[in-house]
Amino acid sequence: MVKTAMVKSDQEIEGLVMEALSRIKMPVNLLSWNYAPQLDERQLIIATPWYDTKGPLATIRAVYDAFKKAGIYDDVPPRRVVIKSPNDSLIRTLEQEFSAEREGTIHLLREHGSGKGAEYSVVFAPFLGQGGFVPSKRFLEIQALRNFLLNTLHIRSRLVEDALEELESSRSASIYPVSLKEREVKKAGLA
Repeated sequence: MVKTAMVKSDQEIEGLVMEALSRIKMPVNLLSWNYAPQLDERQLIIATPWYDTKGPLATIRAVYDAFKKAGIYDDVPPRRVVIKSPNDSLIRTLEQEFSAEREGTIHLLREHGSGKGAEYSVVFAPFLGQGGFVPSKRFLEIQALRNFLLNTLHIRSRLVEDALEELESSRSASIYPVSLKEREVKKAGLA
């Protein structure tokens, strides 16, 4: 879930950051966006062994110097970047989320909206889980739903188009089996 509007998308910034760190030959174990509730925004987490070998201050300085040289310092404000050791507990948790996969079914529903046209809902129902509340994601336009399925969940375009065609004719459709990383499920707001 995106909590803060930015000039550049998080994906664009991530690519620019990776390029800047690559130029200074900084090894990176993990680079990912993570929601920080205390700031009500997403932060870019960078895990590098330099944190342990060169020290936190030298590593932070190297990162921001790399951002300045690459001309992206203004696009990545310091409060939005967290640099950590690969041994940090947050990094370990994120790595587990990245490696854990969940299989299930994506259910799509079309409902009559409260005014103009249809509204669409997406639910990811994992085959196995802890049980309990299953969140849904709502969209006011079919194109926004299509973009979510293709670009956020990375579902193959043929599967998406078949499901959307079925959705328009029958008010519901399913895509299965779908295998998503735990991190993707959370990032998409479906967990």
